[in-house]
Amino acid sequence: MPHVDTDIHQGDPIFILGVMPRSGTNYLWDLICSHPDCVPAREPIHEDLFLQHAHLLEAYMAAVQRAWDPAWGVFADDLAAKLSASLGDGLISFLWVERSRRLVTKSPSVRNLALFFDLFPRARLLILIRDGRSAVQSAMTTFSWDFDTAAHLWAEGAEEIRQFDHAYRDSGRSYRIIRYEDLLEDLEPRLAEILDFLDLDRDRFDFAAAAHLPVRGSSAFLGPGRATVNWDPVEKDAAFAPKERWRDWDPSLLRRFEWIAGDQLRHFGYQGSPDRPAGVLWPLGQRMLDWGWRGGRFARRARYWVQRQTHTTRRRRAQDRSGSPGS
Repeated sequence: MPHVDTDIHQGDPIFILGVMPRSGTNYLWDLICSHPDCVPAREPIHEDLFLQHAHLLEAYMAAVQRAWDPAWGVFADDLAAKLSASLGDGLISFLWVERSRRLVTKSPSVRNLALFFDLFPRARLLILIRDGRSAVQSAMTTFSWDFDTAAHLWAEGAEEIRQFDHAYRDSGRSYRIIRYEDLLEDLEPRLAEILDFLDLDRDRFDFAAAAHLPVRGSSAFLGPGRATVNWDPVEKDAAFAPKERWRDWDPSLLRRFEWIAGDQLRHFGYQGSPDRPAGVLWPLGQRMLDWGWRGGRFARRARYWVQRQTHTTRRRRAQDRSGSPGS
C-alpha cells in the first residue's frame, strides 16, 4: 500500500456510498475494514452523511464567493475548486483519527453524488448498488416504509449513479460501482479487484475470514432469540438468503416496481420481472397510483411537521415548568 502520511493531502481515504439504506454498505464496510491497513471513522460516527447534505455546502461556497470584492484583485479560475476541496479536507480530518491507517467511511445514500469529487478530489469511492426489489423489501421490513416510497428512493438513487457514471466514466477519477450480489456470489475474486483498486495489499488480507464474516443488521436473518433488526454480529448459515426476499411479491407489486424503477434495474444488469404489459390501461392505472402516492407523501410530511412542532412545544413547556420558581 502507499505510505499513509498524517498530512491530509496524502491520506487516500476510502468512501463507501450505498444506493439507499439496506443496500449492503455495512457488509462492504466490514470487509474493507478487515484489512489491517484500514481503520473506521471516529466513534460514534458510523455513517458520515457528508454528501447527503453537500448541497448546503455548495450554497455556502457560492454565497461566500459572491461576497468577495472584485476590487481585491483577479480571482483564479481554480479558486472555487480549491475552496471546495479544502472544505472536504476539513471533513476528512474530522473523521480520520488513527492516521497511521487508511480511513474508511460510509453512507447509505448517493444524494448529491455529482458533488463528490468537488469535495473529495483525492478520495477513492466505492458505490454500492443492490437489486432494488431486495433493497425495497428490506427497507419495508426494517423501517416500515411503504412500498412506493422505498421504490422511488431506489430508482432516484440508481438514476443518480447512472448519471454520475456517464459524466465521470472517462475522467480518470477513482471510483468503482459494485453490485452487492456479485460480492455474495463470487466474493474472493471480486474483493481482490476492489483491494487492487484501493491500492491495498491483497496478501495482507484474510480472505478465509472474510468468507465467514458474520451478518449485521439483516432485516430477516436476526439471529437466535431475536425478534427485531439489530446490528449485533450473527453467524451465517444456509438460512441467510438476502437475494430472495422479494420472490414472494404479488404480481401487482412486481408490475408497480417495473413502472417505478424497471429502466434503472435493467441498466445495472438485473433481470426485470415481469415485462411491461401492452396497452394504455396499465400506464393509466400506474399514473393514478403515482398521484395517490404523491398526495399521501404530502400528508405524511404534514403529519410529521405537526408531530415535530407538538413535541417541541411540549418540551419547552416542560423546561419552563422545571425552571419556574417553587418547582
